[in-house]
Amino acid sequence: MAIRKKSVPMAEKPCTINCPKCGHANETRGARTIQVEMRPVLTKEVFAFPDALAEVSSLQCVACAYWICLDYRIELDDNPEIDLNPE
Repeated sequence: MAIRKKSVPMAEKPCTINCPKCGHANETRGARTIQVEMRPVLTKEVFAFPDALAEVSSLQCVACAYWICLDYRIELDDNPEIDLNPE
């Protein structure tokens, strides 16, 4: 199993957020947080990229059903063979 780098915690959610599509004010109490495994397609431009796990906090607008991303974070596997930015 690969070692994971330290990650930054997600930001505090505001009480309400305006929808960027319709402008409706939405309460953030019903926000969902999901985890998504990321495995990029390698190309000539993207020749190396570690597997990653993304955690996304999102909310659906009650007026127009648009999905609003409140915050996200991505945890990369620490693979020194392909780590292009070792910090």
